[in-house]
Amino acid sequence: MQPDTLQAEYDLDVIQPPDAVEEPIPTAAEVEADAVRESETDGVRDVPCDRCGGEQFFTMFEKESSRAEIYQVVSCVNCDLVQVNPQPDVATVAPYYTSEYFTKRTDRGYDNYFSETLKAQIQKVYEQNLNDLGFFDYEEHLRSGSWLLQHLQRHSTETKRAPVGSEEDHRPRSLDVGCAAGYFVQYLEERGWNAQGVELSRDAARYGVRELGLNIIIGDFLTCRKLNPASYDLISLWASIEHMHSPRRVLERSFELLKPGGRMILSTCRYGILAKLRGPAWRFMNVPEHLYFFSLPGLIDLAAEIGFTAEAHVTYGSGLTGRANAGIWYRAAKRVADPFVKRFGMGDMMALQLSKPV
Repeated sequence: MQPDTLQAEYDLDVIQPPDAVEEPIPTAAEVEADAVRESETDGVRDVPCDRCGGEQFFTMFEKESSRAEIYQVVSCVNCDLVQVNPQPDVATVAPYYTSEYFTKRTDRGYDNYFSETLKAQIQKVYEQNLNDLGFFDYEEHLRSGSWLLQHLQRHSTETKRAPVGSEEDHRPRSLDVGCAAGYFVQYLEERGWNAQGVELSRDAARYGVRELGLNIIIGDFLTCRKLNPASYDLISLWASIEHMHSPRRVLERSFELLKPGGRMILSTCRYGILAKLRGPAWRFMNVPEHLYFFSLPGLIDLAAEIGFTAEAHVTYGSGLTGRANAGIWYRAAKRVADPFVKRFGMGDMMALQLSKPV
């Protein structure tokens, strides 16, 4: 799920194309029934720390959700990961992601996520982050003759052959996890990638399939059977991992799906000095949509535990979000604060480029 984090920075059945696939998704009644069976009480239960498995937490504060439900925000005593705990299950969180999340202006969503104006703003975020992380150097490598030769050598050893008369696609492959309407899928497709997305929200994904003609799987990334190990040159999670019930499992599966030498682009809100100063009023303290709040060192360490190497990172965002009718002094303060926090690594957003060893 991308929208609220990207928006906050800028304040900003179905006929499918041939490559689009829809994974079977349980009905709301089935999800709710499973949740009742699995949950201890009302769909909310204590869970161990997703990073270290610890079960001792320091309660930081309570925060009311947009549906007037109270959630505890805690810090793991062992590894300091900030998280919502007790944690709501999937069925309990689902009502927070109705179609209004993408079309009705709140402090957690968009005025209209599907507008061309907002799409352009979101893609501007992609471009800036990718540039800061040095991603385009990796992309240039994928276009080189040496990469293509390695790719063809790997391909020739595969036992599964394409049907006679089919045209092999030797473009680099990408997967955007939590792709929403697929704006990054489209961005990479236009740059010559064989680009694919996976998204749990039908409302968002079907827009990408219907209106943009994109290859998007509607389903759960962790359980989707259409994704093959060691088959992607790039996996991206733009403002998605904080929504996931198990960031560790998401990173583990991403590592499994990447080819050796493949890269991962990951962005999320950063729990640092600005978050600590603002406390419950921090702009990204949206519960229960956001379940985990990583520090930069904590996220790098978790990725390293799984096997990733951190190639580059950047922090940005001063908390002074764009406002349509902002006054001159507010705009002036934003022009000073944004580059300042970026220069000194104090931003409350962060983006990382990770690699899987060859």
